[in-house]
Amino acid sequence: MRIAHVHGHGGLSAPLLIGACLNAGASLAAVEAGWQSLGLPVAQVFATQVTFPHGAATRIDFTPDQTADLLNQQSMMALLARISDSGLADRAKQRLSAMLSRYAVAFDHMHGTAEAAIRSEHMPEIVYLGSGVILALEELDVDEVAAAPLPLGGQTKEAPLLHPLIAKLCRGASVQGQRQAGQPMTVGGAAILTAIASRYGPLPAMTLAAAGYGAQDNSPDVPQLQIVLGDREGQAAVEWIAIIETHIDDMNPELYETVFECLFAHGALDVTLTPLFMKKNRPANKLTVLSPLPHVNELSRLILQHTSSFGVRVHEAWRHKLERFHRQVATRYGRIAVKCGTLDGRIVQAAPEYDACKQAAREHGIPVRLVYAEAARLASSWLTTKVLPA
Repeated sequence: MRIAHVHGHGGLSAPLLIGACLNAGASLAAVEAGWQSLGLPVAQVFATQVTFPHGAATRIDFTPDQTADLLNQQSMMALLARISDSGLADRAKQRLSAMLSRYAVAFDHMHGTAEAAIRSEHMPEIVYLGSGVILALEELDVDEVAAAPLPLGGQTKEAPLLHPLIAKLCRGASVQGQRQAGQPMTVGGAAILTAIASRYGPLPAMTLAAAGYGAQDNSPDVPQLQIVLGDREGQAAVEWIAIIETHIDDMNPELYETVFECLFAHGALDVTLTPLFMKKNRPANKLTVLSPLPHVNELSRLILQHTSSFGVRVHEAWRHKLERFHRQVATRYGRIAVKCGTLDGRIVQAAPEYDACKQAAREHGIPVRLVYAEAARLASSWLTTKVLPA
């Protein structure tokens, strides 16, 4: 599986994205052929190689004048129809449609109309350079796009606040302040990358295939954006999550059951209690909740509502995890579901589901441990075996 990891360490924009893709090996000719398939006239896009102390990057110059006139005569539905009717690969069609739809939804939330998005100042860059990025990724045969946390800081003096459209587009994405000097994130860059990135985090383990760099005019000494291409077996196994914690020393322990149920029902990945002592040697518990990033606010509010806590602490972390699926194993007590974990395409964990074992034990009037032991023994034969594609 080919993975592309994007790191906008000095900013994030459509020119930087397509420049890095071209620098990594994609061709401008393939991008222009894709525009023709979409029925779009070839835009004035120039790719220039620029050098920096340790290598070279690609700078993109884009003239949007003629493209703006074309888009003013389109509707969003017509543009999506162009994509659907084109001769592009299905993967490219899906990414293009997702990018335009995401931008239209964000624009609708800001201005009360999605249709007006087609005539916004950002659309030429999104349609042309955004499709150019997606067409370049298709030529590079990229199956999945991952990204480092998006750089939100470093806004210009003329626009010191985060652009409202960028804030809308980045909802659900992992973001961080930008420490390096450089170009701030643009609306076009946010619209493109948040539509095609499936996850955010560090560079995943892979066999490195290529790397590309995008540059801009005002910082010739260092590239602003990097894309790394690599291959790996199986699915990616790194993701960003949030850890929510609070210390509780004055709550009836009977209430924890409903707290756990509520948190799991609203998307918590895991919930644990750790005993500890607080001030004045009071016995207490540390409540820890693992949360997907989009659920942090909701789960934090639920903790404050359903426990006696006066505040929670939140920090982000990335976790390495096994890809998971379920199989059934035939025991003398019936079929038992087994949760399997894979690493590099091979099964390395096979754990019988406790609830299935408990149900079978009740039906046969035997201890749960006997059902669990037989299911685990039978499932152990799967360990180290390669998982065949579905």
